[in-house]
Amino acid sequence: MKALSRDQVQSWIEACSLEAYVCSDCEGIHLPVWEGRPGVLEARCFVESDRCSVLTEIAIRPSAVLPLQGAVHFMNYDFSLLKVMISMDDEDVPRMLLTLAIPLKHLSAPMFKDWLDMLLTEMDAIYDQLTDMDVLMVHNELDDPVEDFDDRLH
Repeated sequence: MKALSRDQVQSWIEACSLEAYVCSDCEGIHLPVWEGRPGVLEARCFVESDRCSVLTEIAIRPSAVLPLQGAVHFMNYDFSLLKVMISMDDEDVPRMLLTLAIPLKHLSAPMFKDWLDMLLTEMDAIYDQLTDMDVLMVHNELDDPVEDFDDRLH
């Protein structure tokens, strides 16, 4: 069986009526339908030698990290296809990571479509939960840092 290429997987994504493009920086297949949502930093599909994985990064408010850490367990339980986790770096905004991988061996276009449909359904549900919880760090908050922060303290 011939190994699946990134171009083949991209064509399968596009056959599902989703726009997709390959990024020259990360070699991932980006999904603009997700990257256009408030708070979503990146949504990418990677084709590796043995698997196809999707990674979506959603910016969350720093004040939401603690409550979300408690909710992650339930999200992983309720949405069993996805691995849900929080990533924090001192130099960047906290992120909710949604990821899933599927083996490439014997993967066919119909199986990929079914997998992608189920994946996107679960991602939609988690995103709706995050929106309802009002924990998303939306783009204008990311782009416009607070100028006179010290003045706001007084």
